[in-house]
Parts: sequence; structure tokens; C-alpha cells
Amino acid sequence: MASSQILPTEVHTIVVGGGTGGATCAGLLAAHSTESILLLEAGPDYGPFQGGTWPHDLLDARAIPLSHDWGLNSGDFCRDRVIDFPRARVMGGCSAHNGCTASVGARADYDEWEAAGNAGWGAAAMAPLLDLMRRRFRVRTLTVGELTMAQAAFMRAGHAAGLPFADDLDQLEAGVGIGPMTANIVDGTRWNSSFAFIDPVRHRQNLTILGEVMVDRIMIEQGEVRGLHVLINGEAHLVRCARVILAGGAYGSPAILLRSGIGPAGDLAAQQIEIVADLPGVGGNLLDHPCVQLDFEGSPDFLEAVRTNPRHVDEQTVGRAKSDLCDSGPYDIHAFLVAGANSGHVGLPPITLYGGAMRAKSQGRVTLRDASPLSVPLVDPRYCTDPDGHDHSVLSQAKDLLTAISAEPGFAKVLGKAQPRPVVDLATEVVNYCHPAGTCKMGPARDPQAVVGSNGAVHGVSGLYVADASVMPTITRGNINLPTAAMAARIAATMLGMTPDVLAAHG
Repeated sequence: MASSQILPTEVHTIVVGGGTGGATCAGLLAAHSTESILLLEAGPDYGPFQGGTWPHDLLDARAIPLSHDWGLNSGDFCRDRVIDFPRARVMGGCSAHNGCTASVGARADYDEWEAAGNAGWGAAAMAPLLDLMRRRFRVRTLTVGELTMAQAAFMRAGHAAGLPFADDLDQLEAGVGIGPMTANIVDGTRWNSSFAFIDPVRHRQNLTILGEVMVDRIMIEQGEVRGLHVLINGEAHLVRCARVILAGGAYGSPAILLRSGIGPAGDLAAQQIEIVADLPGVGGNLLDHPCVQLDFEGSPDFLEAVRTNPRHVDEQTVGRAKSDLCDSGPYDIHAFLVAGANSGHVGLPPITLYGGAMRAKSQGRVTLRDASPLSVPLVDPRYCTDPDGHDHSVLSQAKDLLTAISAEPGFAKVLGKAQPRPVVDLATEVVNYCHPAGTCKMGPARDPQAVVGSNGAVHGVSGLYVADASVMPTITRGNINLPTAAMAARIAATMLGMTPDVLAAHG
């Protein structure tokens, strides 16, 4: 569904990508400035929530839809298997298809960013923006009474394994525990970033929104942004501008930089792309939360509950634990249960337990398949390749925790028969939590792997910014939707000349 708005020939700012980072940044800039802003999204823009034109599967928070997927996977990079990397191609981005878990990470995550040379990114500065995200995404904590039979049994089994009750995942002070999750769900609707940040400003004259626009490359002359080359229905267009803000996510943003001649010189030369800026870090430092999983067939009572309850929900609880390799933060393992239709995981049985390494150190890489904007990038996740074996050890401890939880008698009755997987080595069974980050790493110019500075500006190119999860220097220990929105708001605040607390107060 394309927007009825017309592509302008010139604007002040173009925001590329209508996902969490792009919607947040564009919405705040449109609300608090008079500059002309063009928001472009590769997928459809279904308009405001109140318009009633959004597909049901994107609104229904009970399951994870795959209807607007980009089709990314690991290709030939992983031995003997292909790992899918679901990404939503639609206004709202992955916030329009995710599990709605609202997590903010820990104070240590943000303070680490500041200590690495990114002034103004510590927890004290980010806290007001995270509060803003709770309000805009209408986050609330589920109650124990709302939990399905399986989720309640999982929580009790976690208690038996030593995890105390905790339902504070949206707090920076959250620690070890297990309980109902905090979620951006409003009356059963997945409340995505488009509803949170674009709907309030759709009426503004300084904002143009266009869906189904493919971005080719950025026009850069003498080190300054001059415009953006795009494709609409296969036809090439150029929009002149003074500023481009990339928010294509950890896979999309580095791909656009590379096509524009910004990245490792050797990689650009191999693709016969003219070098604009030799930034070795573009596409590197790909971070995620690798997971291990245990699968179960489900007991007859559970299967009957799923069959007869049209409101059955797949995900409702999250546990946090601390491995013996945990850093200064409060936890480094997530344990969660997907039990129900399991719609987002094709081919899996109705119940899967997951254990995630939330401070994984392995670094993957995003590169170009070719220079065409119609080709999806190559993604090499490189799970469990960190030289010290940190991730392997943490995932082993996560799997031990899942095994202990699944053995609790009451929960075991719900799980039913296990579906064992042929395991050659733990590294070969790793799956992903779908939280890619870090491929346009934020850091001072003296860091050879840094791509953007603390204001989100790309090193060496005037007028070019990145405002999505790709700028995370290290990954936050939780689902990254709210932290990504807060990061985009932090960058928008700098552009607006506002402090984070002032923007949050007026946001």
C-alpha cells in the first residue's frame, strides 16, 4: 500500500526507514522543528491506526507474523544449515511484528557506552528517554492472572529453579528473577513505533511520508550530503537534501553506506564502488543475543487449551539469570517460553524453551551481495566465535537452566514429550533472538572500528547520520526495541538542540 503523497524534489532532512529508529527520529523532528522532513520506508505505509487499514496479523499481539519479511538468512555462512533473520518490511519495522517484550536493559549497559568515549550516553542521561518510550509505546506489566496455563507453569518452575518473582523488565534496576513480562500491547494490539511516533505528527505540513520506496545510495559531493537516489516502481529519482538519517537497521543501514562508497576500502573496491570514505567498521561488530532451545510436543491438556482458546498468547513471561561469566551488570541470561501457535517459528513444535546469552561477545559481519539496491545484504552471524569461548560457556549454562526448569514436575506435565535435536556441538544448534545491532558502531574517531560519533554523525561525511540499533557499541541485555527508540530520540535531541530530559518532558 503506497502513500498518496508525492515525492518532493528537495527537502531539508530525509529519514530512511520507518522502523523503530526511523519512526522515532522522524516523529520527534517533525514535532519539534519546522524543517521539511521526508520519511521513506521500503515496505507499505498502512496509515494511522485509527484508519483501520492495517492487516490483522500485524496488529494481533498473540503471534509473530512473517507476512512482511525481508527474506534475510545466513546463506552459505553456517555449516549444514540456514538461519533465518526475520525483519519486517513495513512502516513500524520490526516493532510491527515482534513479541512486544518491553525491556530497557541495565544501567551498566549505557554507562559502558559513555565510558567508551560517548559522552552523554550514560544511564543518567538515557533514563528520561526510556521513560518517554514507556509512555509512547504504552507499556504495561502483565499480571499473573493473565498468564496462560503453560506460562504460569513456566514461571513456577523458574521459582523452583531458584529465580525469584520479578516483573520489572522495563526498569534499569531489574535483576535476576522470573515473572510476567512488560509489553507494548494495547487491548490485544501490538503497539508499534508508527502508532507511537508517526500517528501524532501525520497531519504536520513539514512531514512527508512515503512507503514502498527503495533507497539506492546517498549523493555525496566534497564530503557533504547533497541528496538521495531512490527507486519507486523501478524508476530512479533523486531527492536533494542537506541531511540524511539512516535507520534501516543493523542489516540495512550498513548496506546503504557501502553502496554509497562508505566502508572498508577493500570491500568497496571488490564491488567496484567508488570510495567516498574508508571506514573499516561499516558492517562489522554485528551483535545479537544467540540462544539455545529445547522443544516439546505439548501435553494433551495444553494442546486442547490452545485449540479451544482463540485468545491464547505465545509469549508472556521472561526469566533472567546470572552466569559465572556475567559482567558488572545484574544478569546475562534470558530464559523464555514460546508456547502456542508458534507462528513465528516455522517447523517447530508448539512449545519451545529458549535461553539467550544477553551479553554475547562474538561479532558477525554484514556485507554486500552486489551493488544493487534490490539485493538483500549478506549476513554472517559468526555465533560462538569469540576467541575466549565466552558465548559458548554462557549458552551452556543457559541450557543447564532450561533443563532444570523443564524437569520441574508441574511444568513437565505441560511440556509433554521432548523433541531432542541432533547436537554435534552447541555452537551448531544456536538460534537467534532477532536482536541485531552494532554494525555502524558509535565511538570516537580515534576508534578505528567506529562509524558514527556520539551525535550519530558518520565520521568524515557532513550531513550523514545513523539512528538505529546499528550504532550500539555493545548490545543491551534485553529486547532492543525500547533502547533503539531511546537512542534515536537521543540523536534527535542533539539535532534539535535539546537535552534528553527536556525532549522527554516535551515528547
